Amino acid sequence: MKKILEDNSVIILGSTGSVGTQAVDVVSELGLKVRAITAGTNYRLLAEQAEKLNPEILCVSNKEIAERLHEENGGRFEIIWGEQALDNLLENSSADVIIHSIAGLAGLPAAISAAKSGARIAMANKEAIIAAGDIIFKEIKQAGGELIPVDSEHSAIFQCLSGCGRDHPQTVKKLLLTASGGPFVGRSFDEIKNVKPQEALAHPTWQMGRKITIDSATLMNKGFEVIEAVRLFGVRPDQIEVLIHRQSIIHSMVEYIDNSVIAQLAAPDMRSCIRYALTHPSRTNAEYGELDLTTLSGLTFERPDTEAFPLLGAAYQAAAAGGIMPAVLIAADEAAVEAYLSGKISFGEISAAVMKSLEKIENSPTRDIDELIDAVDRAKRLTEEIIEAAF
Repeated sequence: MKKILEDNSVIILGSTGSVGTQAVDVVSELGLKVRAITAGTNYRLLAEQAEKLNPEILCVSNKEIAERLHEENGGRFEIIWGEQALDNLLENSSADVIIHSIAGLAGLPAAISAAKSGARIAMANKEAIIAAGDIIFKEIKQAGGELIPVDSEHSAIFQCLSGCGRDHPQTVKKLLLTASGGPFVGRSFDEIKNVKPQEALAHPTWQMGRKITIDSATLMNKGFEVIEAVRLFGVRPDQIEVLIHRQSIIHSMVEYIDNSVIAQLAAPDMRSCIRYALTHPSRTNAEYGELDLTTLSGLTFERPDTEAFPLLGAAYQAAAAGGIMPAVLIAADEAAVEAYLSGKISFGEISAAVMKSLEKIENSPTRDIDELIDAVDRAKRLTEEIIEAAF
């Protein structure tokens, strides 16, 4: 792929979300040409972003939102709507990079379409990789594209693998995924089982959406990242170790077979990860996120408490099982977190509902996207039924 700053162009999927708004900042700063930006229903923010980026196309979720957007922007941009229109845009686009920041399993169809485009995918949607990584990477290979992870931990590992680890994977002994631990690290399951959403949403380090913030509080998000690392880097689940690192300065590490450990350090700022995914293998000057090592009083590491946070262990089991189980885990967690945020279950019951769903669904191979979506739908319905019956 040619250097990204040589008149290349981008599409930003989910531009109005937490990662998407930061992607808008980075793309604007780098002065890249924007083919399209997309959003679900937040058309007013999308219109503001369009004024800043001057994209060719705006895409929203439905016709009603598209009509409102058209009325308010005076017809300055081409406006399309719906999943089919988005799929057509991605598969036929000439954009060099597609930044995928649509959250959750809702971003799976767009991930498949982006993979068929032949573009570089700057991937911030972990659920798509976890649920359908095999399918996505097959499409990327056939189309001649590539994928660069945007999650801070996986961006760090990608950087630490540059050279030896990527060219000679047999030299990699272990991936060390760091975790801030969320707001409840150091507390027992009994101490946190009845915490209210406002407590669980108070993440000590990152500003994120509500769903991912709850997942960080349960350590489910770190479990998802374990499965994502298996998919991205071709390692076994037992080659991945999670370490609680409260300072969030070391974003992850790679241990090699000679016991050398390579770490990536940076201030906790997602814009740095987005920038790297856009400019790789080059780097550019940044006006933010400079790390002053003299201000750090110490970097600490500890192993997570899987009794207090059982969903981390469930993720390792799903990763080892393979098949549809990683997708089932995501779907069950989405249903359980939604129930928690709406007041139907307690914080401690999130893990109970998810694990009951995993026990009741029989595993099977992932053959195609339709079967995978069917498994996701079944897992969501089952979890909702479990919650209604048991809680």
